[in-house]
Amino acid sequence: MKKTFKKILAPLTAAAVMGMMLSGCSGSGSGEPGGSSPAATAASQAGETQAGGSGSSGSEEKPVVKVGVMCPLSGTSARFGELYQASINAAMKAVNEDGLLKDYTLEFEYVDDKGATDGAPTAAAYVLDQYGAHVSIGHMLTTMILVSGPMFEEAQVPLLGIVSGPASVSQGFEYLCIETGTDLIQAETLVQYLVEERGLEKIGLIHINTEGGTSAADQIEKVLKEKYNLDLVTRDAMTNDDTDFTAQVLKMKDGGAQTVIFWGLNQSQGNVCMQNIEQNWGKVPEEILFAGGTSMAQNQMLETWDAGDLEGLVFPVGYIPDESNPAIARFIEDFREADNLNQDPADVPARVYDSVFHLVTALNNLGPYDVDADDFSVKLNEQLRKASFDGVQGHFDYSAFDDGEGLGQMNIGEWGPDYTQTKVYPK
Repeated sequence: MKKTFKKILAPLTAAAVMGMMLSGCSGSGSGEPGGSSPAATAASQAGETQAGGSGSSGSEEKPVVKVGVMCPLSGTSARFGELYQASINAAMKAVNEDGLLKDYTLEFEYVDDKGATDGAPTAAAYVLDQYGAHVSIGHMLTTMILVSGPMFEEAQVPLLGIVSGPASVSQGFEYLCIETGTDLIQAETLVQYLVEERGLEKIGLIHINTEGGTSAADQIEKVLKEKYNLDLVTRDAMTNDDTDFTAQVLKMKDGGAQTVIFWGLNQSQGNVCMQNIEQNWGKVPEEILFAGGTSMAQNQMLETWDAGDLEGLVFPVGYIPDESNPAIARFIEDFREADNLNQDPADVPARVYDSVFHLVTALNNLGPYDVDADDFSVKLNEQLRKASFDGVQGHFDYSAFDDGEGLGQMNIGEWGPDYTQTKVYPK
């Protein structure tokens, strides 16, 4: 399959943004911050390369920081590539309008990593060797980070990973930061909520048999035992191919479980499990609370669950669409404008959005520096590893960790009527 690259210059002046919006616009997803351009999906399928410039002398005087964005632009996961681009567009609109980046201009090169492990090394090689990125954003899966991470380590180029798998930060990578909390933090926060806030002590668990799912399950079991002296009622692993959970549900019922944690990747499987509970056990959530991992917070839930079935389901997540927060309200509005489907953003777009502000914070802390210097990316990485800022997921402080994590506290959300989400913990 032919690789697809899309190059965008992100000038940091409002005038330049307006110039792009007024020239050559077609109303679809964009790679040009602050404006709209021909649909990224169409471009990627055609194998085209697109570029955008500012026409602003002010931005041209600033050195360009090259950002390689590795995301799926083709195949079954191509929608995520559109979400990445809409998120970056929304972030850069805020950066441009508020004049947040002082000394640099950002340029984004979108590279198709296929959303699959075998696509990661090809994308990373292009970003590092051909494009010559100073920094990279991307990858959806922890396994992709594990494959391309050593390449970024060798090149001494920072990678901002859009993943939550704890294996990503347990490798000792010095040039990796992740843009959300790990599955371990998600799992611990969920247990705290269930036990301390809801008073639920009898918990059954079904988890996906991946590294992330197994690590989260181990953490749930560990926190229950060490912090609350409790044991899981049941613990069962599953695969992405499982289509019925009746046996696991009956085990939990016989064990007297009060709540079910379904930690999976496939949202439709969670719906099947919930139906198995109601068919063989009791009503959800009135009699049995149904909880999920972060996958249960994604917009794909709207495609696989009826709104009524979702009500009362709880999940750990960084981002919750609280429009009473001005920063989040702005994110939602700008993302809708940038997205070719005009959808509201969910957890993954929030991670990408925050990654841009992470980068902007680090560059401002670095101050003026020669982008052509051999150690520019090294110096930038030092600032990324100690940056502190408020994102739409919460407060990030990378100096508080030594492994590339920055978000130390997750939230618990609850699905409400008509596919709404509400933050229920911490209050």
